[in-house]
Amino acid sequence: TFGSSDALGGAYGIAVSMLMAVTTVLAALVALQWGYSPVTVFAVNGFFLIVDLIFVAANGIKLFEGGWFPLLLATMVAFVMLTWRTGWRLLEHQRSGLRQREDEFIEWVLANPPIRLPGAAAIFTAGTSGIPLGLTHHLRHNRVLHERVLLLSTITTGAPRVAPAERVKLVSVGAGITRVLLYYGFMESPDVIDGLREACRDSALHGIDPEKITYYFRRVMIVASGKLPGMAVWRERLFASMHLNANLPATYFGVPAAQVVEVGVEVEI
Repeated sequence: TFGSSDALGGAYGIAVSMLMAVTTVLAALVALQWGYSPVTVFAVNGFFLIVDLIFVAANGIKLFEGGWFPLLLATMVAFVMLTWRTGWRLLEHQRSGLRQREDEFIEWVLANPPIRLPGAAAIFTAGTSGIPLGLTHHLRHNRVLHERVLLLSTITTGAPRVAPAERVKLVSVGAGITRVLLYYGFMESPDVIDGLREACRDSALHGIDPEKITYYFRRVMIVASGKLPGMAVWRERLFASMHLNANLPATYFGVPAAQVVEVGVEVEI
């Protein structure tokens, strides 16, 4: 790829010098977020940024001698990350519009009582309001509902860790349905079984064993249509491909496969 040690050195120089500049900018943003004086932040980080930019300019002459490679690689990685972020925003926008309102769902369940299965089920949902698509699809096709249903959401906070006393929040929805919100810090790995174990200590969930209930996950099948603004159709297809190959939520949350049921949901973006 490089052909010579000089070209390899050019690629290394461009990569390191630009990394230093980006790190300085990010450090300034973090310092401002932490409440440091803007004057101090700009003075200190501005000095280091000038030094970093001098190194970038000095290595700029090697752009066509191998320095193009790290720039091309960084551009490709950034493009894929932006595609994932934009696609996820479009997907969540569509899902939020498809979720049924809680009061409408409860009214329908009371007016058309389904067969109630003994035991409990946990329905994973990314939203903190409305009825998840997985539950509405399950009820529409199977016409059954567990006696106790937990709408389970994990929320990542801006703190590195969350105290155990602040981990769980319960909200009663009605008709045997309870919304369970599990809060985790950005440095924590969500342990859903352990979090539910804490939640079940509450009297509202008395008698539920997290190791014996059924966990329902949605299996989203994305259809790229190009109808929504924000991404071209080919980028939507790229996002759909990445989403298809992403790790399964059940694996990420550490839920045993024997307790998992997946419900397919098609969403058009």
